[in-house]
Amino acid sequence: MKNISKAILLAALLPAAPLHGAKYAGEFLSIGYGSRALGMGGAFVSMAEGGFACYWNPAGTASGEHRLEFTHANNFDNLVSYDALGYARPGKGQGLGLAVLRLSVKDIPFTSQALIDLNGNGVMDPGERLDYDKITLASDAETAVFLNYSRMLAPWVAWGVNAKAVNKSVGDNSAWGLGLDAGLLARLPHRIRLGLNLQDATTTYLAWDTGAREVITPTAKLGVSTSPWFAPSLTLALDADVRFENRGPAANYHLGALSADVRAGAEYWIRRRLALRLGSDQGSLAAGAGLRLGRFCFDYAYLGHAELRGSTRLSASYGF
Repeated sequence: MKNISKAILLAALLPAAPLHGAKYAGEFLSIGYGSRALGMGGAFVSMAEGGFACYWNPAGTASGEHRLEFTHANNFDNLVSYDALGYARPGKGQGLGLAVLRLSVKDIPFTSQALIDLNGNGVMDPGERLDYDKITLASDAETAVFLNYSRMLAPWVAWGVNAKAVNKSVGDNSAWGLGLDAGLLARLPHRIRLGLNLQDATTTYLAWDTGAREVITPTAKLGVSTSPWFAPSLTLALDADVRFENRGPAANYHLGALSADVRAGAEYWIRRRLALRLGSDQGSLAAGAGLRLGRFCFDYAYLGHAELRGSTRLSASYGF
Protein backbone atom coordinates (compact mmCIF):
# COMPACT_ATOMS: atom_id res chain seq x y z
CA MET A 1 0.00 0.00 0.00
CA LYS A 2 2.87 2.34 0.76
CA ASN A 3 4.34 1.75 -2.70
CA ILE A 4 0.99 2.57 -4.30
CA SER A 5 0.82 5.75 -2.24
CA LYS A 6 4.31 6.71 -3.35
CA ALA A 7 3.35 6.25 -6.98
CA ILE A 8 0.33 8.54 -6.50
CA LEU A 9 2.46 11.14 -4.75
CA LEU A 10 5.08 11.11 -7.46
CA ALA A 11 2.44 11.54 -10.14
CA ALA A 12 0.60 14.29 -8.26
CA LEU A 13 3.42 16.24 -6.65
CA LEU A 14 6.86 15.32 -7.87
CA PRO A 15 8.01 15.33 -11.49
CA ALA A 16 10.60 12.71 -10.67
CA ALA A 17 11.87 11.87 -14.15
CA PRO A 18 14.00 14.47 -15.96
CA LEU A 19 11.68 15.19 -18.87
CA HIS A 20 11.95 17.94 -21.47
CA GLY A 21 9.44 20.74 -20.88
CA ALA A 22 7.76 18.94 -17.96
CA LYS A 23 4.38 20.50 -17.25
CA TYR A 24 4.69 20.13 -13.47
CA ALA A 25 8.43 20.74 -13.19
CA GLY A 26 8.00 23.38 -10.48
CA GLU A 27 5.08 21.83 -8.60
CA PHE A 28 6.94 21.56 -5.30
CA LEU A 29 7.21 25.37 -5.35
CA SER A 30 3.42 25.66 -5.56
CA ILE A 31 2.27 23.57 -2.60
CA GLY A 32 2.70 26.36 -0.03
CA TYR A 33 4.82 26.86 3.07
CA GLY A 34 3.89 28.26 6.45
CA SER A 35 0.96 26.95 8.49
CA ARG A 36 -0.85 30.26 8.82
CA ALA A 37 -1.23 30.63 5.06
CA LEU A 38 -2.03 26.96 4.49
CA GLY A 39 -4.77 27.03 7.14
CA MET A 40 -6.43 29.65 4.91
CA GLY A 41 -6.21 27.40 1.87
CA GLY A 42 -3.10 29.18 0.58
CA ALA A 43 -4.99 32.41 -0.17
CA PHE A 44 -2.11 34.56 1.03
CA VAL A 45 -0.71 36.54 -1.93
CA SER A 46 -2.30 39.80 -0.77
CA MET A 47 -1.61 39.11 2.92
CA ALA A 48 2.05 38.07 2.60
CA GLU A 49 3.87 38.66 5.87
CA GLY A 50 5.88 36.70 8.40
CA GLY A 51 8.96 34.58 7.81
CA PHE A 52 7.72 33.20 4.46
CA ALA A 53 6.49 36.56 3.13
CA CYS A 54 8.88 36.50 0.17
CA TYR A 55 7.59 33.07 -0.89
CA TRP A 56 3.97 34.24 -1.05
CA ASN A 57 4.73 37.69 -2.48
CA PRO A 58 8.22 39.20 -3.00
CA ALA A 59 6.79 42.62 -2.03
CA GLY A 60 5.62 41.36 1.36
CA THR A 61 8.91 41.92 3.21
CA ALA A 62 8.79 45.73 2.83
CA SER A 63 6.46 46.13 5.82
CA GLY A 64 5.46 44.29 8.98
CA GLU A 65 7.92 42.98 11.55
CA HIS A 66 11.19 41.10 11.58
CA ARG A 67 10.23 37.45 11.87
CA LEU A 68 12.04 34.11 11.74
CA GLU A 69 9.83 31.11 10.97
CA PHE A 70 10.30 27.35 10.74
CA THR A 71 7.89 24.68 9.56
CA HIS A 72 8.15 20.88 9.46
CA ALA A 73 5.89 17.97 8.62
CA ASN A 74 6.01 14.26 7.79
CA ASN A 75 2.81 13.36 5.97
CA PHE A 76 1.07 10.51 4.15
CA ASP A 77 2.36 7.79 6.50
CA ASN A 78 5.73 9.58 6.66
CA LEU A 79 6.22 9.21 2.90
CA VAL A 80 6.76 12.95 2.30
CA SER A 81 8.81 15.34 4.43
CA TYR A 82 8.47 19.13 4.32
CA ASP A 83 11.00 21.47 5.93
CA ALA A 84 11.29 25.20 5.48
CA LEU A 85 13.01 28.15 7.13
CA GLY A 86 12.11 31.76 6.36
CA TYR A 87 13.21 35.20 7.53
CA ALA A 88 11.80 38.66 6.77
CA ARG A 89 13.57 41.90 7.70
CA PRO A 90 11.64 45.10 6.86
CA GLY A 91 12.93 48.57 7.71
CA LYS A 92 13.10 52.17 6.42
CA GLY A 93 10.77 51.58 3.50
CA GLN A 94 12.48 48.48 2.21
CA GLY A 95 12.89 44.85 3.14
CA LEU A 96 15.07 41.76 2.84
CA GLY A 97 14.03 38.15 2.94
CA LEU A 98 15.48 34.65 2.89
CA ALA A 99 13.66 31.34 2.55
CA VAL A 100 14.93 27.76 2.22
CA LEU A 101 12.36 25.15 1.17
CA ARG A 102 12.84 21.39 0.95
CA LEU A 103 10.52 18.50 0.04
CA SER A 104 11.70 14.89 0.02
CA VAL A 105 10.40 11.34 -0.50
CA LYS A 106 12.43 8.33 0.64
CA ASP A 107 12.62 4.72 -0.56
CA ILE A 108 10.95 5.05 -3.96
CA PRO A 109 11.01 1.69 -5.81
CA PHE A 110 12.68 1.92 -9.24
CA THR A 111 11.88 -0.93 -11.65
CA SER A 112 13.71 0.28 -14.78
CA GLN A 113 16.36 -2.47 -14.48
CA ALA A 114 14.03 -5.19 -13.16
CA LEU A 115 12.00 -6.01 -16.29
CA ILE A 116 12.76 -9.37 -17.84
CA ASP A 117 12.20 -8.11 -21.38
CA LEU A 118 12.25 -11.14 -23.64
CA ASN A 119 11.58 -9.26 -26.90
CA GLY A 120 13.47 -6.07 -26.00
CA ASN A 121 10.58 -3.65 -26.63
CA GLY A 122 10.73 -2.05 -23.15
CA VAL A 123 7.14 -3.05 -22.33
CA MET A 124 5.92 -5.80 -20.01
CA ASP A 125 4.21 -8.19 -22.41
CA PRO A 126 2.38 -11.46 -21.57
CA GLY A 127 4.86 -13.99 -20.27
CA GLU A 128 7.31 -11.34 -19.04
CA ARG A 129 7.77 -10.31 -15.42
CA LEU A 130 9.80 -8.24 -12.99
CA ASP A 131 12.90 -9.57 -11.26
CA TYR A 132 12.23 -8.29 -7.75
CA ASP A 133 15.87 -8.74 -6.78
CA LYS A 134 16.74 -5.97 -9.27
CA ILE A 135 14.25 -3.42 -7.93
CA THR A 136 16.21 -0.61 -6.30
CA LEU A 137 15.18 2.06 -3.81
CA ALA A 138 16.01 5.72 -4.35
CA SER A 139 15.08 9.07 -2.85
CA ASP A 140 13.70 12.27 -4.32
CA ALA A 141 14.67 15.66 -2.88
CA GLU A 142 13.68 19.11 -4.13
CA THR A 143 15.17 22.27 -2.64
CA ALA A 144 14.83 25.99 -3.34
CA VAL A 145 16.63 29.00 -1.84
CA PHE A 146 15.03 32.46 -2.15
CA LEU A 147 16.95 35.74 -1.74
CA ASN A 148 14.57 38.71 -1.57
CA TYR A 149 14.61 42.50 -1.82
CA SER A 150 11.55 44.75 -1.62
CA ARG A 151 10.84 48.48 -1.48
CA MET A 152 7.92 50.80 -0.80
CA LEU A 153 6.98 52.84 -3.89
CA ALA A 154 4.51 54.86 -1.83
CA PRO A 155 2.98 54.48 1.64
CA TRP A 156 0.31 52.23 0.11
CA VAL A 157 2.20 50.14 -2.47
CA ALA A 158 5.38 48.04 -2.53
CA TRP A 159 7.31 46.00 -5.08
CA GLY A 160 9.79 43.17 -4.62
CA VAL A 161 11.90 40.55 -6.38
CA ASN A 162 13.24 37.10 -5.51
CA ALA A 163 16.35 35.52 -6.96
CA LYS A 164 16.13 31.78 -6.39
CA ALA A 165 18.21 28.67 -6.91
CA VAL A 166 16.46 25.33 -7.43
CA ASN A 167 17.94 21.86 -7.00
CA LYS A 168 16.21 18.54 -7.72
CA SER A 169 17.67 15.07 -7.28
CA VAL A 170 16.26 11.63 -8.03
CA GLY A 171 18.48 8.69 -7.18
CA ASP A 172 21.91 9.37 -8.67
CA ASN A 173 20.73 12.18 -10.95
CA SER A 174 20.36 15.87 -10.13
CA ALA A 175 19.44 19.18 -11.72
CA TRP A 176 20.09 22.86 -11.02
CA GLY A 177 18.27 25.98 -12.10
CA LEU A 178 18.04 29.72 -11.43
CA GLY A 179 14.84 31.76 -11.43
CA LEU A 180 13.32 35.15 -10.71
CA ASP A 181 10.03 36.14 -9.07
CA ALA A 182 8.49 39.63 -9.03
CA GLY A 183 5.64 40.96 -6.92
CA LEU A 184 3.42 43.95 -6.09
CA LEU A 185 1.39 44.57 -2.94
CA ALA A 186 -1.12 47.42 -2.55
CA ARG A 187 -3.17 48.57 0.43
CA LEU A 188 -6.30 50.37 -0.76
CA PRO A 189 -9.02 52.26 1.15
CA HIS A 190 -11.70 50.31 3.01
CA ARG A 191 -9.14 47.72 4.22
CA ILE A 192 -8.69 46.16 0.80
CA ARG A 193 -5.35 44.60 -0.16
CA LEU A 194 -4.31 43.49 -3.64
CA GLY A 195 -1.36 41.27 -4.47
CA LEU A 196 0.47 39.97 -7.54
CA ASN A 197 3.26 37.39 -7.52
CA LEU A 198 4.72 36.55 -10.91
CA GLN A 199 6.62 33.33 -10.19
CA ASP A 200 9.42 32.29 -12.55
CA ALA A 201 8.90 35.57 -14.39
CA THR A 202 11.73 34.95 -16.85
CA THR A 203 11.08 31.16 -17.06
CA THR A 204 13.31 28.88 -14.98
CA TYR A 205 15.37 26.24 -16.77
CA LEU A 206 16.54 23.14 -14.91
CA ALA A 207 19.63 21.41 -16.33
CA TRP A 208 19.98 17.71 -15.42
CA ASP A 209 23.32 15.96 -15.29
CA THR A 210 21.90 13.55 -17.88
CA GLY A 211 21.75 16.37 -20.43
CA ALA A 212 17.96 16.66 -20.22
CA ARG A 213 16.19 19.95 -19.52
CA GLU A 214 13.05 20.93 -17.62
CA VAL A 215 11.26 24.25 -17.94
CA ILE A 216 9.33 25.94 -15.13
CA THR A 217 7.01 28.35 -16.92
CA PRO A 218 5.71 31.61 -15.38
CA THR A 219 2.70 31.55 -13.04
CA ALA A 220 0.70 34.68 -12.19
CA LYS A 221 -0.63 34.47 -8.63
CA LEU A 222 -3.35 37.07 -8.03
CA GLY A 223 -4.83 37.85 -4.64
CA VAL A 224 -7.33 40.10 -2.89
CA SER A 225 -8.23 40.31 0.79
CA THR A 226 -10.30 42.53 3.05
CA SER A 227 -11.31 43.03 6.66
CA PRO A 228 -14.96 44.17 6.80
CA TRP A 229 -15.61 47.37 8.75
CA PHE A 230 -18.19 45.58 10.90
CA ALA A 231 -15.73 42.76 11.83
CA PRO A 232 -12.15 44.13 11.86
CA SER A 233 -10.81 40.92 13.44
CA LEU A 234 -12.01 38.91 10.41
CA THR A 235 -10.03 38.70 7.16
CA LEU A 236 -11.39 37.19 3.95
CA ALA A 237 -9.02 36.30 1.11
CA LEU A 238 -9.24 34.96 -2.45
CA ASP A 239 -6.37 33.89 -4.75
CA ALA A 240 -6.07 32.58 -8.29
CA ASP A 241 -3.02 30.90 -9.86
CA VAL A 242 -3.07 31.59 -13.59
CA ARG A 243 -0.94 29.45 -15.91
CA PHE A 244 -0.49 28.83 -19.64
CA GLU A 245 0.61 25.19 -19.39
CA ASN A 246 -2.46 23.58 -20.98
CA ARG A 247 -3.36 21.77 -17.74
CA GLY A 248 -6.90 21.19 -18.95
CA PRO A 249 -9.30 19.51 -16.50
CA ALA A 250 -6.48 19.11 -13.93
CA ALA A 251 -7.12 22.77 -13.06
CA ASN A 252 -10.22 24.30 -11.45
CA TYR A 253 -10.93 26.29 -14.61
CA HIS A 254 -9.41 26.07 -18.06
CA LEU A 255 -9.81 27.50 -21.53
CA GLY A 256 -7.38 26.29 -24.15
CA ALA A 257 -3.84 26.58 -22.75
CA LEU A 258 -5.04 28.97 -20.02
CA SER A 259 -5.90 27.55 -16.60
CA ALA A 260 -6.71 28.91 -13.14
CA ASP A 261 -6.63 27.29 -9.70
CA VAL A 262 -8.62 29.08 -7.01
CA ARG A 263 -7.98 29.32 -3.26
CA ALA A 264 -10.11 31.00 -0.62
CA GLY A 265 -9.65 31.52 3.09
CA ALA A 266 -10.81 33.26 6.24
CA GLU A 267 -9.00 34.17 9.45
CA TYR A 268 -10.54 35.38 12.71
CA TRP A 269 -8.48 36.68 15.64
CA ILE A 270 -9.74 36.57 19.20
CA ARG A 271 -8.08 39.39 21.17
CA ARG A 272 -5.08 39.17 18.80
CA ARG A 273 -3.96 36.06 20.67
CA LEU A 274 -5.89 33.12 19.21
CA ALA A 275 -6.62 32.74 15.48
CA LEU A 276 -9.12 30.43 13.81
CA ARG A 277 -8.77 29.72 10.09
CA LEU A 278 -10.76 28.00 7.36
CA GLY A 279 -10.08 27.69 3.66
CA SER A 280 -10.46 25.90 0.34
CA ASP A 281 -7.35 24.88 -1.60
CA GLN A 282 -8.58 24.17 -5.14
CA GLY A 283 -11.73 22.66 -3.65
CA SER A 284 -10.03 20.71 -0.85
CA LEU A 285 -10.74 21.59 2.77
CA ALA A 286 -8.16 23.50 4.77
CA ALA A 287 -8.38 24.58 8.39
CA GLY A 288 -6.05 25.79 11.10
CA ALA A 289 -5.38 27.72 14.24
CA GLY A 290 -2.73 30.04 15.62
CA LEU A 291 -1.55 31.11 19.06
CA ARG A 292 0.46 34.25 19.79
CA LEU A 293 2.48 34.31 23.02
CA GLY A 294 4.47 37.51 23.22
CA ARG A 295 6.99 37.47 20.38
CA PHE A 296 6.33 33.81 19.60
CA CYS A 297 3.65 32.44 17.26
CA PHE A 298 2.62 28.81 16.84
CA ASP A 299 0.45 27.78 13.89
CA TYR A 300 -1.26 24.56 12.84
CA ALA A 301 -2.86 23.67 9.51
CA TYR A 302 -4.88 20.68 8.30
CA LEU A 303 -5.03 20.02 4.55
CA GLY A 304 -7.50 17.62 2.96
CA HIS A 305 -6.62 15.57 -0.14
CA ALA A 306 -8.94 13.93 -2.66
CA GLU A 307 -6.75 10.84 -3.19
CA LEU A 308 -4.69 10.50 0.00
CA ARG A 309 -5.46 10.95 3.68
CA GLY A 310 -5.33 14.49 5.06
CA SER A 311 -2.03 16.04 6.13
CA THR A 312 -0.93 18.53 8.77
CA ARG A 313 1.66 21.30 9.08
CA LEU A 314 3.17 22.86 12.19
CA SER A 315 5.04 26.16 12.25
CA ALA A 316 6.76 28.25 14.89
CA SER A 317 8.03 31.81 14.50
CA TYR A 318 9.69 34.55 16.51
CA GLY A 319 9.23 38.29 15.97
CA PHE A 320 12.02 40.81 16.51
